[in-house]
Amino acid sequence: MHEINSRRLAHMVALAEEGSFARAAERVHLSQPALSRSIQALEDEFDIKLFDRAARGVATTAAGRMLVERARRVLFETRCLFRDVELIRSDALGEVRIGMGPYAAAILFPDLLVECARQFPATKVSVQIAEASMLMQSLRSEDADFVVMDRRETPAAPDVTTHRLASHDGGWFVRPGHPLLARAPVPLAALREFPMVSVPLSAFMEDALRRLLKFRAHEAVPVQLECSDVTVLKDVVARSDAVMFCTASVLQRDPDGQRLVRVSIVHPRKLGLQFALVCLADRTQSAAAEAALTLAGQIMNDASRAAQAAGRAR
Repeated sequence: MHEINSRRLAHMVALAEEGSFARAAERVHLSQPALSRSIQALEDEFDIKLFDRAARGVATTAAGRMLVERARRVLFETRCLFRDVELIRSDALGEVRIGMGPYAAAILFPDLLVECARQFPATKVSVQIAEASMLMQSLRSEDADFVVMDRRETPAAPDVTTHRLASHDGGWFVRPGHPLLARAPVPLAALREFPMVSVPLSAFMEDALRRLLKFRAHEAVPVQLECSDVTVLKDVVARSDAVMFCTASVLQRDPDGQRLVRVSIVHPRKLGLQFALVCLADRTQSAAAEAALTLAGQIMNDASRAAQAAGRAR
């Protein structure tokens, strides 16, 4: 039975990702000769050539690519093992790191943070608000315990687990007294007559917007203001003739006098966001992270139900 040094596996992964002995050595805090000896020892132990060395850099062999993927998984499982040991030994809650898109943040704040502080006063909560690709990168690099995002932006993959949440009805909103309201219902093309404000658009969302408003391939989507803070966007819309997409659940808490108004559309299409909680598969969550994940799902689903009930009551 082989006893493989996990440090050597980490060296192999670093070299494969960096493509250079110099950069990989700096990354793993070794001298270049020491890293070279480590890789050579691993190749001798496996009796397999893992890398092709050349003056222009290092290339991973076909066998090396397969073993690098295995090594990544072994290193991940090793980190999970020691994480579980620490959780069991100390029962420490530590830090909960949550990633979320701008719309999810607008629904979850401040209830999630207040409740986490109440249940786990000794736990630090860190929140990252970003678009989908950055959230998934943070999750896979283990910089986030879980993320809340539209599940359509999360391709099915064996390394993640997705928990679907209730859908959130959405539409186009403007200030009370906006010129569009006097003409309602209006065709979707009428929205293009007014400034548009938006959260940063992922490739998925930009493509959906292009198809919805029938922008040609060569036309840029005319977003006048882009901001990750939905509260700021709502304030801009409330004071101008700008138009924004939003979910009814985001607007639900606004006082009636400050609430934006949905634009009535001719032949409307059902619009909305399909949220999900996404976490790494096979990764044990701390007690605080597990509680925060459950609470986030509850708040998101409750907000969807409340918005639907309010819509039926109008």
